This record gives sequence, C-alpha cells and structure tokens, in this order.
Amino acid sequence: MNDRYPTGLRALPAGLSLLLAAALSCMAVPASAKPQPQAKNTAKSGAKAPAKPAARPAAKATARPAGKAAVKTGGKSAPSPTRNAPAKAAAAGVAAGAVAAGTAAAAVGHAPKGEPGLSAAEVAALHQHAEQGEASAQYALGSLYKRGQGVALSAETAAQWYEKSAQQGYAPAQSDLGLMYANGRGVARDDAQAVQWYRKAAEQGDAVAQNNLGLMLAEGRGAAKDPAQAVQWFQRSAEQGEAAGQYSLGVMYATGRGVAEDVAQALRWFVAAAGQGHADAQFNAGMLYAEGGVVDRDMAQAAHWLEKAAEQGNAAAQSNLGVLYANGQGVPASDEKAARWLERAAQQGDALAQSNLASLYASGKGVERSPSQAYFWMLLAAGRDTSLAAKRDSMAQPLSAAERARTERQAAAWKAKPAP
Repeated sequence: MNDRYPTGLRALPAGLSLLLAAALSCMAVPASAKPQPQAKNTAKSGAKAPAKPAARPAAKATARPAGKAAVKTGGKSAPSPTRNAPAKAAAAGVAAGAVAAGTAAAAVGHAPKGEPGLSAAEVAALHQHAEQGEASAQYALGSLYKRGQGVALSAETAAQWYEKSAQQGYAPAQSDLGLMYANGRGVARDDAQAVQWYRKAAEQGDAVAQNNLGLMLAEGRGAAKDPAQAVQWFQRSAEQGEAAGQYSLGVMYATGRGVAEDVAQALRWFVAAAGQGHADAQFNAGMLYAEGGVVDRDMAQAAHWLEKAAEQGNAAAQSNLGVLYANGQGVPASDEKAARWLERAAQQGDALAQSNLASLYASGKGVERSPSQAYFWMLLAAGRDTSLAAKRDSMAQPLSAAERARTERQAAAWKAKPAP
C-alpha cells in the first residue's frame, strides 16, 4: 500500500492537483517543418493539443491556445505527508521522500537512519527501550510495525507506538501520527487530529510536517481552507530543503494560490525540488522551460527535466519527450527515441501518446510500418478522446475486415500498465 498520500487528499485544492496542465495544459511544443507528432499537453486534467498525423504530410502542428498554466501536483490523487518508514532503530532522521509517478505536491515522510534490516536481538532491544519510555525508540519501533520489518505488519500497533512517542513531543512521531490519521491507517480517519499532530511537529521545525500541514490547509481538510497560511508553511518547509515543500510552494506560485502568481518563483522552486529527484517537479520545470514567456524558453533545459521525469515513469513527461525527439527540439532528432518514449507513455494509457504512436506506425517513422498497430493505438486513443474518431476510422481503411475485427478485440482486452 502506498502510504505517501492520504486517501482522498489532493496535493492542492481541487483543480490544481493532478498535472501541470491548467495553464500549461494546452501547451504544445512547436513542431518542426516536417510532419511529426505534436507536443502533448501536460495534463490529464487540462485541454489536450491535437496530435499531428505523421502518416501523411500536413501543415505545421498547432495547439489550442494555452490557458493559464496549471501545475501538476502529481499523478496520485492525494498528497499529504508521508514517511518512508524506518530502518535501524534509535536515532531518527528526516528524509525527503520522492513523489510517485503522478505524485504531486507531495507529502513525504521521515526515515530513521540506519540499515533497513534488524536482527531479532536488535528488535528485542529496541522493544525494551520503547517499553522504558524512550521516545525515539518508540517511534522507530512504530515504524517497524508500519512496514512489517522484523515484526508482524500492523498499522494499529504502529499507530500506538507513534502515539506514545508523539505524546512525549517527538516531532517525527507527531508528523507520522498525523499521516496515519489523514490516511485512516491504523486509526480511524480524522482530519482534525491529523492537522493537530502536523501542527505540533511543524511548530518544532519538522519540514515534512510543515509541508503536510500546508497541504491540509490548502485543501481545507481538518481546518478552514487557508491558502495564504498554506504558503507560509510550504515556504518554511522549502527553505529547509524539503523537496515536497519546494514542489508545493512552486505549485502555489504557478497558480497564484495564497500568493501572487509568479512563474519565475514557481520555476525556481520546481528546479530546486527537481534537483532532488521529485518527478512532478521535474515535469513542471521542463514544461515551464518549454513554454517560455515569463521565463526564457530553453528547449535543452526542457528536454533535460522532462527526461528526468520520464525516466521515473511520468507518462506526461514521456509523451512530451517523445515529441521533442520527433521534432529535434532540445535534443538531436531521433524517430527511434521518439517512438520508444511514446510507447512507454502509451502503455500507461496516455491518449495523446497513443495517438502520436499510431501516427508513427502508420508512417513507419522510428518503427516498422504496421497499419494494424496504427489502428490499434488509435483505437485506444479515440476511446479516451472522441475528437480522434475520424483518424481512427481513417486508419482502419487499409485493413481487411478480419484484421479490423482482430485488432478491435485486442484493443478491447488491453489494459494500461501501472506507472513503475
């Protein structure tokens, strides 16, 4: 179970949470003179730019006018704090957790320092220290129960030990206990309790809790919605180097929530988080560099960050990176690499990537020409985007009735692969 994000909690207020799309959503990377797939919109939630058919010559690809850039918070629906639970007992440290594919203004968690595995004797010793009232040992033991490392997996027992530690003022335990309440894991879900424990830890300077508290305030979970106060907590978290806090702050600047919209500041914080491996921040940084405008357009930087995100399984980044390779923007043109990245995004269910991949199969660019594969991928794309129906029907024409029927059965049985 992914416990990085509280169930039902978006990283930011509704409409800002899944992809850098609202504003960047309609953005398409300009196509080169030759007909090629068009750059994908960044978001699941934003408007998509029509993909240009590679199968036949066409004019330069164009995209719908871009709306206000919307920031992606992550592929997952619910960012709130998270803890990468434990390892070797005793001392606990703070470790920024990376966001999941789609993961977003993400909540990250603490991880006790040390090796992940503990011997039976070490677990017994830790248990003894916890029973004697040592807060750090109680937290570490709770983390072991949370992960099922060296002890039987039990979220309930984990919550009990976190509670004992948190009651003694141990900030990592307070933060993780807040996460348990936010997710309803090991305890009944209680957003007010989550906010209470996050705040206790945040006021002690816990960067993870500061970000998580900001997420709750931005969403209005467990407390009155207060974007301005959320920004203050994100700022405090970000300034401590917490990648999730940096990302969250970037989202607020990009969308003008709780602070004046400032794309340059958004990019600054996205890049800071991206440098720590935050996939959604890498994606957002890449798209802001590709869009240009307030910040200088830099396709090399766009390709750099999109590739980083793509390598972590971000489907939108994979799709856009495929377009950059097809158009030779920021990277040397390569139909083979374009096809490879579009395939990876298409396998995750990205409709624009599926459409562009279909065009490559129809034209034989970067892949062996295959009318049946072209029809297969366009069938899938049109199933998610009805505006592609005409292209779908066009790609069916070269096939015999038997080939069409077989391909349609394959498409009906196809299932998207989960992000790695």
